[in-house]
Amino acid sequence: MAGRADSLPIGVLELRNYLIKHGQRERFIGYFEENFIQPQESLNAHLLGQYRVKGAEDNFCWLRGFKDMGERSRFLPAFYYGSFWKAHKQVANEMLANNDNVYLLKPLLLYHDSLESATYISHLKLLPTRGITVVDFYIANTKLDQLLALFAKEYIPLLQKLRMPEPSLWTSVLEENDFPRLPVFQDKNLLVAISFYSSEPVYEQAMKKLASNMTEELQARFQDLVTIKNTLILYPTEKSIRKN
Repeated sequence: MAGRADSLPIGVLELRNYLIKHGQRERFIGYFEENFIQPQESLNAHLLGQYRVKGAEDNFCWLRGFKDMGERSRFLPAFYYGSFWKAHKQVANEMLANNDNVYLLKPLLLYHDSLESATYISHLKLLPTRGITVVDFYIANTKLDQLLALFAKEYIPLLQKLRMPEPSLWTSVLEENDFPRLPVFQDKNLLVAISFYSSEPVYEQAMKKLASNMTEELQARFQDLVTIKNTLILYPTEKSIRKN
């Protein structure tokens, strides 16, 4: 479903970074992609890419989107209490070491010079290309509003000026996770940026170009507002790319 040409609304995104038992990742990817894509999409979940994680040979990351929290609330019990999951969960779970590293996110869109919560964005903004996907996690301890203002007024305009890929931006869904069987991170201080580059060398050159064009004042403000920053570099599986 995620490979359809027409746009699908994504108002809720799960970023799921699984730790697979050592040496089992390729087998897990094969089993997952053979068995778990179509049954989920038939219940109105949208699988938006499966990835290997750079520097983490036992990690498998995948993105699952929904139109809204109501759609997610209907999907989760239908799938995880359904006959398909019951028939296949043992094989999958035997390869899993940990599947609790999950972020539950909602999109932001730029309106004039401010970032505001959006009802949804198009799934086309999230489909992987033949290159890399970069996920940046910014923790702005008690200063998220200020960080969002900085992104809207200065950082995104700088990306536009340099003709660099603009990321989709996400913050945590803070309403109650009504399916506690699947725990999620819901951090009120979190900003997530997801962007796409044609290759890792192109990404590295872009980061150098960006750094050289940031003023000392802008760099200092980032350092003040961002308590922790982590980055995932993700390589899409062939099946993810073929869905585009």
